[in-house]
Amino acid sequence: MVMPALRTSAVRQLATRSFHSARPLAAAQSAAAKHVEGTVNDPTPFPAPNKAHGQYHWTFERLLSVSLVPLIGATAVSSVNPVLDGVLCTALVAHSHMGFDNILTDYLHPRKFPILGTIATWLLRTATVGVLVGIYQFETNDIGLTELIKKAWRTEKKAE
Repeated sequence: MVMPALRTSAVRQLATRSFHSARPLAAAQSAAAKHVEGTVNDPTPFPAPNKAHGQYHWTFERLLSVSLVPLIGATAVSSVNPVLDGVLCTALVAHSHMGFDNILTDYLHPRKFPILGTIATWLLRTATVGVLVGIYQFETNDIGLTELIKKAWRTEKKAE
């Protein structure tokens, strides 16, 4: 009975010695390859909470979405008003930009896609500015969005 106990402790000592002697070598090799701070079990660092990135942003998105309903109704029943038409166009572009930005945030997260996510975000910003410039030109130099929709609606009814 004494023999198995000695064997177990002898094996344990031998394993401990071989583990501790191989450990500095493995640590030196991994440190030379890449420096990693912490361990696998450390928690992921999260940014500090900010209401502007959470609650206020969400509330603004919902208010903008809800405000589109009366804006579309007001432009449909009223005569052509360039200010109301401009507000509607700007609200539509802002609503679309926020929706696409949320898609990029969800599916092209910067931690997973640092280069592609940044490129897609800047492409979205560039496209949004381009659309705003185009709508401004259309509103000031042409008939405007509301009048275009009214003409298209009348043309569609006449075609039937």
